[in-house]
Amino acid sequence: MILVDTSVWIDYFNGDPSAEADLLTLCIAEARPVVLAGLVLTETLQGVRDADHAERVRRVLSAFELAPELARSDYEQAAAIYRACGARGTTPRSAIDCLIAQLCLRYGYELLTRDRDFEAIGRIFPLQRVVPAPGVQEQAARYGPGHLPPRRAFIRRRASAPRRSSRA
Repeated sequence: MILVDTSVWIDYFNGDPSAEADLLTLCIAEARPVVLAGLVLTETLQGVRDADHAERVRRVLSAFELAPELARSDYEQAAAIYRACGARGTTPRSAIDCLIAQLCLRYGYELLTRDRDFEAIGRIFPLQRVVPAPGVQEQAARYGPGHLPPRRAFIRRRASAPRRSSRA
């Protein structure tokens, strides 16, 4: 099962070109199993510019299964992930990323993300990341804009998370 990170949902809803957003488009169109972390739901909705857009985003996200709640031990392990990364010189920018990583580790989810913090976590912990295959953009284009909910630029990016292009 694939857990989609906030960075990919933002690209998806804004219609920004990224291989990860294209893979998400394929997953949705082909009814592949996708799970939504409560933390990702919160991060995605908090970035929406107004109530109308928030309702549209909420409706789309409501179609996905919510991941199980985190236990006390998960919060403790997320702190250990943060410390281990920091000890190796790659402190994650967000404790939420450590919680998302722990959720994936505990339940065996593959993570679809554009956030570089997960690369660092994956060098230390056995975090499974989904890497879009070459040609995913062409595959996603088969479905066209009419197949999926309309997407418009209505989610703000965090100032601390600059957009990084996945295309050369």
